[in-house]
Amino acid sequence: MVVTSYALITFHNTVHLVDVLWMLAGVSLAFFCLGRVWGFILLFISIVSIAVFIFYSLNIHIEEVQIRSVYQKFSLVIEMISGFLANYYLFYLFLDLNRYSERKLIESFDHVKEQNARISIQNDEKTTLVREIHHRVKNNLQIVVSLLRMQSQEVNNPEFRVLFQESINRIMAMSLIHQKLYQNENLSQIRIGDYLDELIHEIMNLSFREQEVHYEIKTEVGKIGLKTLIPVGLLVNELVSNSLKHAFHETTNARIQIEIQKEGESHLRLTYFDNGVWKQQMDNSSFGLVLIDTLIEQLEGTQEISRGENGTTYSILVLNLEEKDILA
Repeated sequence: MVVTSYALITFHNTVHLVDVLWMLAGVSLAFFCLGRVWGFILLFISIVSIAVFIFYSLNIHIEEVQIRSVYQKFSLVIEMISGFLANYYLFYLFLDLNRYSERKLIESFDHVKEQNARISIQNDEKTTLVREIHHRVKNNLQIVVSLLRMQSQEVNNPEFRVLFQESINRIMAMSLIHQKLYQNENLSQIRIGDYLDELIHEIMNLSFREQEVHYEIKTEVGKIGLKTLIPVGLLVNELVSNSLKHAFHETTNARIQIEIQKEGESHLRLTYFDNGVWKQQMDNSSFGLVLIDTLIEQLEGTQEISRGENGTTYSILVLNLEEKDILA
């Protein structure tokens, strides 16, 4: 390329009909072999050389060029044919490479399409299997619940029957999660608002109280995963059960409020309130309170309890375990 540019500008008595062809061949070869950067560099050099030739050497070239002999004409024909053949060969290589690339691209696309179809089939099989597992777990837990209910019918002591019902509620809280999961398109996360609403509704229906208790759930959290949802569900189950058992004996307009908020990148704030007046203070060694402390500890959380004339408030800060795994 440098030699051709130098000859184009310097040798005025030479016919430069083929120089542009050699420049074009050099630029094409640079694009193929050296990459786009060198190709553009040589293209720029070629354009500059042609511009210099036209503006500074063309008139001198016209004045000095001599009549060509037969031998010189024959050489010029050979050189032009060689230049055309070189450019044609490079153009043929480009087309052949383009066809080869297109063929390989189609083969790769077909291979990826086949792999995606295989993965989709495997994913559907695994999804069906996971749904079936959740369904079976839910059925097995329902069997346990049914057995406990049958056993509780044989118990005459009201306190023992309450203990049976508390155990049934705990198992039901876990069973409801598996039911939601196999009914849901997402097999790893559940909308916590819908789950808590159905859970509390079931607890109210199964309680021995005739008094109606209103409840309200507010949440700015959408879906959470199974690892966090199970302890949170058991936690809410214990809080609601304790309120129904101890708080509303002298309350006419019984009310429960639950609010769940995001706090930071990986924490949830669970605020639980009932407007009841507790008839008796629960023993800190009772199973329900021990279970609450255990669940909060499992979620790496803390709790604050505020009791007053207007009711009782639990403010519980827990770790969203799925978000913790993502951040880790």
